[in-house]
Amino acid sequence: METIRAFIAVDVGAEIRAALDALQRKLKKTHANVRWVKPRNMHLTLAFLGHLAPEKIEPLGRALDGALRGQAPFELVAAGTGTFGKPSHPRVVWAGIHECPALLQLQTGVLAALRDAGVDYDDKPFSPHLTLGRVKGPEHTESLLQKVGNFKDCELGRTPVDAVELIQSLLTPHGAEYAVLHRAEM
Repeated sequence: METIRAFIAVDVGAEIRAALDALQRKLKKTHANVRWVKPRNMHLTLAFLGHLAPEKIEPLGRALDGALRGQAPFELVAAGTGTFGKPSHPRVVWAGIHECPALLQLQTGVLAALRDAGVDYDDKPFSPHLTLGRVKGPEHTESLLQKVGNFKDCELGRTPVDAVELIQSLLTPHGAEYAVLHRAEM
């Protein structure tokens, strides 16, 4: 059976994207072996679905629409930087998201919609972040970590959140390409 690779995310908006692009340019000067995420592809993942059967798209869209009904829009603030993985061997470089109860409520509602629609998802604990890049090798890691530490407390922009998107991820030799399959608005 044919499936699509998909996830549910919040669009981070132009202001945050521009700030993250500028931040990446500074981090790239370390010459670390990192595959950087294209700014146009940056998003805040609420749930990674993995492989989704195409016939689940429409029922999932309806479930997401229902889950967002009554939820008030809110503002998302990107701030700070860090890494996932061991300090000596980071795997991911990320920008953080300020603590936001409305975001946690939104993510909880999205997971309930997934269960209602009978859609499986990766149930790792939610750690709100924006992936800047994936570390591919140890070259210049120390310099990268030092530079990432320089931005651990900086604000990187704000964006209103008034919708979530069901996104298809197509892996290509040039990186992931994304297509919005459904947009559920608050």
